[in-house]
Amino acid sequence: MAVRTHRQAFGLKILNGRHPRVRQLKRDGHVAEIHGNKFWNSSYLIMSHLKKNPLPKRSRVLEIGCGWGLLGLFCAKEFGNKVHGIDADENVLPYLELHAEMNKAKMTGEKKTFNQLTVDYLKDFDVILGADICFWDEMTKQLYALMGRAKKAGVKQIMISDPCRPPFNDLAAKCQDKLDNAEVVEKFLKRPVNASGEILIVRP
Repeated sequence: MAVRTHRQAFGLKILNGRHPRVRQLKRDGHVAEIHGNKFWNSSYLIMSHLKKNPLPKRSRVLEIGCGWGLLGLFCAKEFGNKVHGIDADENVLPYLELHAEMNKAKMTGEKKTFNQLTVDYLKDFDVILGADICFWDEMTKQLYALMGRAKKAGVKQIMISDPCRPPFNDLAAKCQDKLDNAEVVEKFLKRPVNASGEILIVRP
């Protein structure tokens, strides 16, 4: 029986760990250090939401904690957005480049942490997206501070999805308590995978 090396979802070809080129990247030493070893399902929650609430075509999108970059690549393919990704782990960037090639989509990427995203840096973006990026307690504070800088930079929308781990729940509660324009959307998917969680949407 043939070994499955990828799946198709939301118009994207998503490779798994059995794909020869993914295996080659690992042999070449590109081993993720901060949970960027695969594609995480919370990206599907935002993709599903954006299918019904599309981004404007000329939006400049920043995917934070981008990992393999599939959420950003979805925006590039689906809406023609200009997309850039950042991740604290530079080892994930070759996987982003591989998926951009496989999907014939454009997305750039670089190594940066949340704290390195200054107001001046964020001025180049209209939308910030992130999936499965609030899994340590310190990230709650970092992401809340990032939202303050995004507001000063003129970012129009921030969306963060998660299966509702405690640090994300703390972030969502703080945003709803402290910010004027924050909401939480529950999502339940059966296709392409069983996935559930929430999307925190902030419009600074």
